[in-house]
Amino acid sequence: MGAITPGVRLHDLPQGTVEERIRMAGELGFSCIQLPSKVLYASMGIDRGGLTRELADHLRAVLDEAGVSVAVLGCYKNLATPDRQQLMDNIAEYEACLNFAQMLGGCPVGTETGRPNAQNRVADDRMTDEALDAFADGLAHVCDRAEAVGGQILIEPGWNETVNTPDRCREVLERVSSPSLGVIYDPVSLLHPSVVDEAQEITARMLYLCGSKIRVLHAKDFEVVDNEDEAGWCDGTGSRLVCHGVGETGRYDFEPVVAWAAAACPGIPCVVENSVPATAADCLATLEHMSARCGAPHREL
Repeated sequence: MGAITPGVRLHDLPQGTVEERIRMAGELGFSCIQLPSKVLYASMGIDRGGLTRELADHLRAVLDEAGVSVAVLGCYKNLATPDRQQLMDNIAEYEACLNFAQMLGGCPVGTETGRPNAQNRVADDRMTDEALDAFADGLAHVCDRAEAVGGQILIEPGWNETVNTPDRCREVLERVSSPSLGVIYDPVSLLHPSVVDEAQEITARMLYLCGSKIRVLHAKDFEVVDNEDEAGWCDGTGSRLVCHGVGETGRYDFEPVVAWAAAACPGIPCVVENSVPATAADCLATLEHMSARCGAPHREL
């Protein structure tokens, strides 16, 4: 088994139906995909009520034909919202996705870690203890449902969300001690302009504190630009991060993460993020080269 199983987000591929994009992923050489529920809904003209056994069987046939699996079914609804009705509706969305993930073959459901306002806007309130309390409470409800169906819910920490450091991630894992809970680790998502020079130290801390719970990797790169014109990836320094596919800028060295995977969890899904149609193949080649240098040839993946 190789170090990683390389994948791609479906919405980073050229426009098309879900079926067409699954085939594109396979033709490019990716072995797995991240399938966001909103992309599926838009393509099929459905909401969560359309997540049926028939649809799952149809998608499994398309996936099998393309030689591709689903690494993550994305459901990015805010679990830290203070709006109780919104929270209940969001939890119902997770429940539907968890059930559908089982029909698809048992893939995990992935989520970000929310923000403690009903608008889900990026603001300083995400840094508070109260924000972490709210997220942990919402997550616990989803974990109960995941356990009931034998599924998995994976949280993705990120600077723009409530769980925005390795230590806050560890705290959530300790507070919500569910066997169904795991982590999607995107090293660049935990960075912001003030700490980019400490990127490898932050990576090492995340792997130390949370490595045993990491089930999926996200692979991307970044650049720092001199403006804070948009919300997110900012820290008050006047700069912000702009994200790119893995290897595109050379600012983040992803190879130590691949080396960790080779030793700790060979074959882990590793999904390229923020590529564009013109760069997806190069991002895959970057992962293949890293895997080879870590002693794990891609074609065994």
